[in-house]
Amino acid sequence: MNRIFWLHSTAILVGMGAPLHAQEADAAAQAVTADPFADIVVTAQRREESIQDVPISIAVLNDATVAASGNTNITSLNGLVPNVVLQTQGLVANVPMIAIRGMSSADPDPNADPKVSTIIDGVYIPFVSSTMLDMFDIERVEILKGPQGVLFGKNNLAGTINVLTSRPTEEFGVDARGTIGSYGALQFRGRVNSGRIGDAIAAKLMVNIREYDGYSENVITGNRLNATSVRAVRGALNYDRGGPFDSTLVVDWLKQDTTGPAPHVLDNGDPNWDKLPDEVKGNVRKAAVLFDPIANTETYGGSWMSNLDVGFGTVSAVLGYRHLTYLTRGDFDGLITPAPQLDVTRDFTGESTSGELRYVSPSDQPIDFVAGLYFQSDSWSQDNTVLANPTTTTLSQLNQKTESFAIFVMANARPVDGLTLSVGARYSHDKKDYTIGSQAFVNGNKTSSFAADLNASWAELTPRFTVEYRFSPAAMVYASYSEGYKAGGFNSRGTIPENVGPYDPEYVDAYEIGAKTDLFDRMLRLNVAGFINKYRDLQSAVTKMGVVRAENITTNIAAAEIRGFEAEAVFRPSGQFSLSANIAYLDAKYTDFCADVDGVFGSAAPQPRQCGPAVPILINGKPNGTYTVPVDSTNLDLANAPEWSGSISADWRTPIGPGELGLHGDARYTPRYNTWGRSLDPGYYRDEVVILNANISFTGPDDRWKITFYGQNLTDAEVMSGATSAGATPISQFYQPPREFGVDFSISF
Repeated sequence: MNRIFWLHSTAILVGMGAPLHAQEADAAAQAVTADPFADIVVTAQRREESIQDVPISIAVLNDATVAASGNTNITSLNGLVPNVVLQTQGLVANVPMIAIRGMSSADPDPNADPKVSTIIDGVYIPFVSSTMLDMFDIERVEILKGPQGVLFGKNNLAGTINVLTSRPTEEFGVDARGTIGSYGALQFRGRVNSGRIGDAIAAKLMVNIREYDGYSENVITGNRLNATSVRAVRGALNYDRGGPFDSTLVVDWLKQDTTGPAPHVLDNGDPNWDKLPDEVKGNVRKAAVLFDPIANTETYGGSWMSNLDVGFGTVSAVLGYRHLTYLTRGDFDGLITPAPQLDVTRDFTGESTSGELRYVSPSDQPIDFVAGLYFQSDSWSQDNTVLANPTTTTLSQLNQKTESFAIFVMANARPVDGLTLSVGARYSHDKKDYTIGSQAFVNGNKTSSFAADLNASWAELTPRFTVEYRFSPAAMVYASYSEGYKAGGFNSRGTIPENVGPYDPEYVDAYEIGAKTDLFDRMLRLNVAGFINKYRDLQSAVTKMGVVRAENITTNIAAAEIRGFEAEAVFRPSGQFSLSANIAYLDAKYTDFCADVDGVFGSAAPQPRQCGPAVPILINGKPNGTYTVPVDSTNLDLANAPEWSGSISADWRTPIGPGELGLHGDARYTPRYNTWGRSLDPGYYRDEVVILNANISFTGPDDRWKITFYGQNLTDAEVMSGATSAGATPISQFYQPPREFGVDFSISF
């Protein structure tokens, strides 16, 4: 009954599109005005379409938004898209936390596949540490909500972030851009386009250099934290003689060194907390760490896409390669006594190759379809060193190889005018071969060790069904049902065989209805969507006992149901002024969650809300005298699932002399919400906040130059991005930048 009521209520919102469109038709006798909306073309269905023609809830951030002053990586865009959270994970500086419609993951280790996939130039990025690097030279970012496994493949349980970089232009051109900002922010971006050479080849080269001194201080070392140094290059080569064949090669390299994060540690009653310097206890911009944490990352790779028009459709091939190395070192307990304690170093190297071959039929037929084959393989190794306490060290050597292949098809039929019926499916097969070696040392003497050579495979068929009805070119409604799947895996943090896994796949059944409308002579764009996502066998972390310490271990812990809606509106009464707003609502709850989540192990005595028998803890197959006691945890909040959120922005442009003056302002609202998901402790909650940003720009004749003065977080709000703890250690909170100002200058010729 609740589901029927929810979908019915959203249907009322969807149905509003039809009468509004009728009002638009009544105004047809009015004089035609210029279309204020530039046509936004997306590839969400593996063919180029207007965003208003795609029966998927999708947001597009174009190059102007992505390149807005102060935006450096994808987390800078947080708050612009309803029901999407883009933040840092916190504990490890090169790991993002991306949530779509209340479902998130932020595990820093490489064998924890993300729940939101990232695609760059058609190539799936398997390693989460490769997805929060500097964004530059971006044409657009498409954020697709809900499972997208039919056409976008692996790990699309919650949605997909599809990034497309810019292509070489037809004309010769040089662009340069420099930024100076708060906390030593310096950035240079330069791009050269060759133009079309010999009616066949066009090339592009882009460089990006960024330095940022950081906004936090380590009072122990005296150095700045949350600092970044970036060097990056991207090149592209396009072949196109105007015939049936074209091909584009994109290659890139990036090196990013980050110092941080800066944990703000809360008092949990541990007497060692009292030994922290007083100046850090009440100041979220100061931290006490015995060394400067680091995350040094280097990556390179590329994509090669070719298209051949065969007369009755297009055959496309996409080949991809990525290589990644990183070295991170962090303090995971937040204390300076005893020393060391939970000092963790991770040394990683990995590579991935992928290929996709697909056929796209002509779209002007009663029935059209997309069909294809996909293969992806990645292999990686990681060495972990954990200085657990002054006398104890654990080492682990990890290696994994993954192979995935899939076959997919999606067809659209138009039995009557305005009606489109779509059906699609993807068969996926995933195999993982995993080896682990783990050793524990006390006072230099090996006290425990084990090694394992494991493998597992999973397969699943995930369908999608969509019904779409178009009232006119300016108004459509749709309803869809889709299933999502994410393969199982192994735990890299396990120091005993009992904690390694494998764990099983997780699944989602997703229902969505929506409407997309352009109203009042296309002065107003209004898109709405309502959804219910039912998750089962959710993969998430719980705390289990390891050989010397508690360990955060991924397992299948729960079932959850997330329902909500989102509405987006853009009002553009003229070419000079636009007003954008969005609002989102989430009702996210666990429907089944019976597990021991507090990280404290003791006797088998009954506990409040106990939902299963106490289980003896085994260490290398032997009971250690303590127990895990599962309790009903359905009262916990899902992580990064704010109930209400929204944003509003305004842009105004007017001629001034030979150029143009531009003003922009936006406000981004989120309520209080849990960032951890395994406890109701207030320390894990991010406070309610409205973040204000603004800029003023002057553009020269023919857009040859532009200068922008910008401000971010104008009220200087203290905004937490995340919080973590390891077993019984204090909660460590991590904060976003304070108020920042800067100036950005660009020139083109």
